[in-house]
Amino acid sequence: MNILIAIDTIKNFEDSVKIGEIFKNRLDLKSYPIPFLDGGEGTIESMKFISGGKLHYVNVHNPLGEAITAKYLLKDDFATIEMAESSGLSLIYKDDLDIMKASSLGLGEVFVDALDHGAKSFYIGVGDSAVNDMGMGMLYALGVRFYDENANDLSPSAQNLVKIDKIDTRFKRAKIKLATSSELSIFGKNSFLETRAYRKGASDLDVARLYRGSENFIKKTSKLLGSDQIDFPSLGSGGGVAWALYNYFNTRISRPMDYILKEIGFPKLIEDMDFMILGEDLGQFDGISSINIAKLAKRYNEDIKLVFLHDKNDKKNIDLSLFDYIYEYDIEDDLDRFSLIEKIDQLAKEVNEADFFESLKIKS
Repeated sequence: MNILIAIDTIKNFEDSVKIGEIFKNRLDLKSYPIPFLDGGEGTIESMKFISGGKLHYVNVHNPLGEAITAKYLLKDDFATIEMAESSGLSLIYKDDLDIMKASSLGLGEVFVDALDHGAKSFYIGVGDSAVNDMGMGMLYALGVRFYDENANDLSPSAQNLVKIDKIDTRFKRAKIKLATSSELSIFGKNSFLETRAYRKGASDLDVARLYRGSENFIKKTSKLLGSDQIDFPSLGSGGGVAWALYNYFNTRISRPMDYILKEIGFPKLIEDMDFMILGEDLGQFDGISSINIAKLAKRYNEDIKLVFLHDKNDKKNIDLSLFDYIYEYDIEDDLDRFSLIEKIDQLAKEVNEADFFESLKIKS
C-alpha cells in the first residue's frame, strides 16, 4: 500500500516538507511526502526540496520599514523569492498592522540582491503579504521613482498611490514566473481591496483610499508604458504586486503547484498510489490548490482514495465532495514551534488510527 502526502501550512508552520515527514513517520503505509506550495510561506523550502540550491540572506525592510533579514534561494542563475519573507503578515504584530503605510520595498530589495548575485530568472511566491501598495515599494527598490504634481519624490507606500503624478523608470528586466493560488483581481467582485485588505488591518476609509490610489497608479503606469489598463484574476495577489510584475516585467502567472508536479513526474507517480492525503487552510484560497491536485490525481488514477485535512474552524463554503474522506483537526493559534510540532505529530497519529483510514486499508 502506498500513500502520497501533500499538506500545506498548518497554523503558520511554514515548512510543508517537515509536516510531510512527520506524517510519513506516523503512517503505517509506505508513504511519500511531497512539498505543498500555494505561493505563500514555505515556498522556498518546497523549491529547495525539489530542486536544491543555496540559501542567501539579505538585510531588508519589513512592511513598516523596520530592518530584518530575509532569505531567498539561488540555484545557478535561477532565484526563488518568497514575498512572505520580506513583506509578510507574520512579520508584523496584528496590533501594528498599518496598510496605508505598509510597503513592498523589502521584496524589491531581495530582488536586487538576487540580481547582484547573478540571477537571471525568478520564481516568486506572492502569498501571505501584509501590503496593498500595488508593488510600488518593490518597484522603488528596482529603480523606479514616483513624483507628485509638484515634482516631489514620493516614498513607496500605499498612502502615496493617489498622489502619483509622474513615474520615472530605469530598471533591469528579468524573466519572472509568479506563483499564486489567489484569483483576486484589482477591482470588481473579487477585488484584492475587499476581504484581503481588511485582514491586513484596513478600515473602510482605508479601502476607499486604496481604491482611488490603485486607479491612479494604474492610470499613470498605463501612460508611462503605453499599455492598456489591464485587470484580470490573480493580478490582485500580493496586494497588487502581481499586477506590477505583470505590467512592468510581462511576468508569467502560474499555479504554485504546477512546477512541483512537473518536477516530480506527478502523472506517473500517482499511478502507483493507493491513497493521497491533502491538507490546506480553507480560509486562505478556499482550498483551490488541494482541489486542483485532487482532480489531477483522479484523472490519472480513478481508484485512488483522497483524504482532506483542514481546521474545524475553517469556513466550509466550498464543495469538498471530490474527497473520499474529510478529517477535521483543532490546533491552537498561540503554540511555540516545539509545541506545534508535537501537535502535528499527534494529528498524524490520529489520522493513522482513524476509523475511516483503517477501513480503507482493510478494504484495499
